[in-house]
Amino acid sequence: MHPQIAAFARLAKENTPPTRVLEGQKTLISRTMHDFAYDGIHDEIVVTGALTLSILTFRGGANGEEPPIRVINGPHTQIRGGGTGAADRVNIDPVNNEIYVPVYKPDRILVFDRLANGDVAPKRFLNREGSVQVDAVHNLLLVNANNAMYIYDRTASGDDKPKAVIQGPISGMSTNANFAVYPPKGWIIASGGEERKDNSFVGVWSINDNGDVPPRYRIRYQELTGFVATGFGLDPVHKEVIFSAAGSGRARPDLPRSHTVTGAQQSVLTFSWPEIF
Repeated sequence: MHPQIAAFARLAKENTPPTRVLEGQKTLISRTMHDFAYDGIHDEIVVTGALTLSILTFRGGANGEEPPIRVINGPHTQIRGGGTGAADRVNIDPVNNEIYVPVYKPDRILVFDRLANGDVAPKRFLNREGSVQVDAVHNLLLVNANNAMYIYDRTASGDDKPKAVIQGPISGMSTNANFAVYPPKGWIIASGGEERKDNSFVGVWSINDNGDVPPRYRIRYQELTGFVATGFGLDPVHKEVIFSAAGSGRARPDLPRSHTVTGAQQSVLTFSWPEIF
């Protein structure tokens, strides 16, 4: 399938077709598009252009072969890939009008102005690898890498140290390509345990946690679906958590990578989780 962003009705099931699809050459969307973010304040979609080392911003209602309204790209941006991956993660802080882009070699988190366009330099950077989320309510920057969740002041830069680190066997914190935060309750929602093993789960930690502390809540996601959770979305209105089930996981190490226990390969699953909202 060629690269696209598809929008579905919230109650879509099984083979329900999308309500609209953003695709085509004019969109500049490329393969290895592993992440995108939605800006609910300005109704915009921010997407990685991993193969072109760019960040694309679209209207929230973009459809068909619609070009982006802004493109961050060029040598001054410092966006780069590495031997183990491309610049394929992005997050947006619509409250403080900033876009966060993790890059490789050197490992950094670049911060751009939300309205940046063209070959522009980042406004600051943090010397840290990992996936990123922002809690604008508590003014925090959360970075996940190396089976740890690092909690920084939102404006941390350079070699600044984290305020707290959630890490250790009791915490079960793992390395997440994607995780979520829920600022009204101060929650961090992320994968825990060991990938493709029986102890894998999706857990909820507090932004006030520090050290080797257990999650406040957990769902044994892999046990239920047969696959690891590779992406998270929150629907506070309906008190639901949306997980992606990628085909790269497997229920047990002795099973082939293509095996699926529940038919959940390359699917989006929704769980009711009222306790965390």
